[in-house]
Amino acid sequence: MKKRKLRGYVLPTLYCLTTIAVFALVLFLGRNVNLVDKDYNYSSDILDDDNVTSVVVEDKVVSNTIASPIDVGTAQIATHFYSKDDEALRQQESLIYYENTYLPNTGLMYASDNEFEVKAVFDGKVIDILDDEFFGKCLVIEHSSNLRTYYYGLNDIDVNKGDAVSNGQYLGVSNNNEIMNSKKTFLLEVYYNNELLNPEEFIGTKITDYK
Repeated sequence: MKKRKLRGYVLPTLYCLTTIAVFALVLFLGRNVNLVDKDYNYSSDILDDDNVTSVVVEDKVVSNTIASPIDVGTAQIATHFYSKDDEALRQQESLIYYENTYLPNTGLMYASDNEFEVKAVFDGKVIDILDDEFFGKCLVIEHSSNLRTYYYGLNDIDVNKGDAVSNGQYLGVSNNNEIMNSKKTFLLEVYYNNELLNPEEFIGTKITDYK
């Protein structure tokens, strides 16, 4: 049989076609890889986007201010805290009259014709509930090792000895007493480092002032 020789242009043509096919395949695969990488990067961009809002649970804002033991307008100050440094007129307003005797008031006495609520002036722990001969029930709250408040003349007490209380928590209501039995009254005393403080000057201050 006579052998046929390939024409001179056939091999170069096949070589070129093969090269073109390989190049096209590489290009096609490269585009697909880029798409996968692009999609992946897009997902990463979304996660890192500054516009994404994080859900943050804010801590409860806790006040460090000493609160009033009563709501505004529910009662009036009947007797102020007695201080030896006050003027004579203010000292007269700070005396308690009982059985023909004038006694210096050791706290701040509130009074009203109607019963009113009494609240804790700051976070603390109920360390005692006493019986006072003049005012009846007395609730003692310890706020720190050197700061205590005494709530005299409470009725319908809503806490027990050992309970933790928070700033503004309801403790009980005012009551009649031997000192001023014609009105509903309540007396607040404050002891800091075992010394009496004027409650009027104490209320509204910061707990951090009492270390």
